[in-house]
Amino acid sequence: MAKLFLLNGPEKGRSFKLREGISFVGRSLDNDIQIEEKTVSRKHLRIMLKGDNYFITDLKSRNGTFLDGVSVEPGHPIEVEEGVPIGIGKCLLCIGKGDLNKANTFMDTMELRREAVVKDSTLSEERAETDREKLQFLYEVSNILSRGLPTKKTLEKILGQIFDLLKRIERGAFILVDPHTRQITEVISKSDKPSGKRTRGYSRRIANRVIETGNPIVISNVRTEENTELVDTLEVLKIECVLCVPMVLRSQIIGAIYVDSRRRLCLWIWVKGSPLP
Repeated sequence: MAKLFLLNGPEKGRSFKLREGISFVGRSLDNDIQIEEKTVSRKHLRIMLKGDNYFITDLKSRNGTFLDGVSVEPGHPIEVEEGVPIGIGKCLLCIGKGDLNKANTFMDTMELRREAVVKDSTLSEERAETDREKLQFLYEVSNILSRGLPTKKTLEKILGQIFDLLKRIERGAFILVDPHTRQITEVISKSDKPSGKRTRGYSRRIANRVIETGNPIVISNVRTEENTELVDTLEVLKIECVLCVPMVLRSQIIGAIYVDSRRRLCLWIWVKGSPLP
């Protein structure tokens, strides 16, 4: 009679009989083979014994199933030979007695692959959350612009949305200029400080540089910045990170959008008008 062997863990060497037909493996009591390990899903694996052939199916488990170092696609039966290591969670199994040296090598490979899968999954979730925030930001800005409010009131509301999206910023400003003379005509600013403690809402040197050149300035950490001229300015103003991008209308610079933080470091990703927190 075929047996399923545990190759690692406290119960290393323990075996379970496999009957003809289907056997379920998992952490809960209602499985044919119960493995009480927290990385094993409640219903993790289905094993089908048909004559001399064995087939395993991952039941969409949380930590996946690995066969000889390769991740098994959930829901799809795959044939297994005797002695080939099967990884579920952090447990290693095989049908029939397997080679322990091969099993140990497989465990290292499986752990590396699992870490990569978890990392990819985490990054995907973070990207999805960021995309939702970006879409919400664009929706709110579109809603503000559609109201036909006066320019100053509109920019104040958009600044509020920028503060909601970029949680680490302390000061922000829209700096409007005459497109022909590049002279500043109006500044709409916002700070996270109480109204009675407001300071100037932006660095004039940074804003003037952006307006003159039309190029954005993004400094996520003043301590690692190589532009000594800008660093000197930021250190005097005690600014840790700053973002300033030009506002362009019909190929003419009409101002700049400016945000910074003076007490904490920030990570900016703002490429061609696409803001991320």
